[in-house]
Amino acid sequence: MKQFLIKISYTVLPVWLLLVGMATYLWVTDDNSGDLMRLGLIDGGPEYTDSILATDVLREVEYASQNNDSLLLLDTCDVVVIGDSFSHGGGVGKQGDFVNYLAHDSGRRVVVFTPADNAQLAPMQVAYDALRLGVIDSSRVKNLVVQEVERNIVARHSAFVSNHTSLPRPEDASGASAAPAQPEEASPLLRVKDFVFYHFFGANPIYKARLSRPMFGGKEPDVLYFYNEDVKSGCDITPDQRQAIEYCYRLLISMARQRGVNLVIVIACDKYDMYQDMIVDNPYPPKALNEDIARWMAPELDRFVLAKQVLHPLVEQGVRDVYLFNDTHWSPASSRLVAREVISKLK
Repeated sequence: MKQFLIKISYTVLPVWLLLVGMATYLWVTDDNSGDLMRLGLIDGGPEYTDSILATDVLREVEYASQNNDSLLLLDTCDVVVIGDSFSHGGGVGKQGDFVNYLAHDSGRRVVVFTPADNAQLAPMQVAYDALRLGVIDSSRVKNLVVQEVERNIVARHSAFVSNHTSLPRPEDASGASAAPAQPEEASPLLRVKDFVFYHFFGANPIYKARLSRPMFGGKEPDVLYFYNEDVKSGCDITPDQRQAIEYCYRLLISMARQRGVNLVIVIACDKYDMYQDMIVDNPYPPKALNEDIARWMAPELDRFVLAKQVLHPLVEQGVRDVYLFNDTHWSPASSRLVAREVISKLK
């Protein structure tokens, strides 16, 4: 037994202590450090995020879960939002969240219809089912805002179905593309696994590119960090994918009309798409999905808020931190601009 303990003391124990030390360090640096830093461990943490936090005291929004939709069935509200991480505190959370600015600047009651158990469900699917099944109609909801991030549009629209008999639950979700994890989703030990895997086996999901001008605060103002899915999805659209994208939008718009609900569709531009024209010697494919959607859906374009159209002029002017340096989401100032564009379309 003594020899066994001695062997452990100079074999297993040092490795265990190393893992615990790494887990503790990564747990500390995870705090308010941006999803790109957490995924790829880039050099940029809480000090950058703290420097651009909004100072507004924003109006709180309410939340209704798919597992408990009684708030929508029994009550009325001005605005219901169904979206992904851009609507659920992605970036800097309530100190600069899109939905909180929507409530704050409009003075309206905003309810965010959240995925059950933080599941990666397609917002368009959830919105269509909620309308078709009568969970949302004009007797309780005046405006429905559906927000989706660009990188997931192709996969989720291609997997869209129009015959669900109930709201999709996590086990029913299809076509969901994994998004960068929020900090509470990754335990310290999982972060150690990510660190080892990404740094020693060349599988880092974060790409790095040099920009032609400084566009961010922090230590690397002319460096763009973005999620690899930004260039793996939506760059080369096939005719079938275009048909699926258009079909999904038109069906949702039609169902909203039947229910008498004013529909606003918000497309959150991928970070790569926002800055692609500024990348020096860009090795990645061009992305024009936002422009394609604007062309395909021209007759219904008044129902859309394309964040790229709202925010890209700022990038062209050299405004820094339109998107966060260490995160895939837009900054608090951009959240407010998008929210105001949505407000202009509310009834």
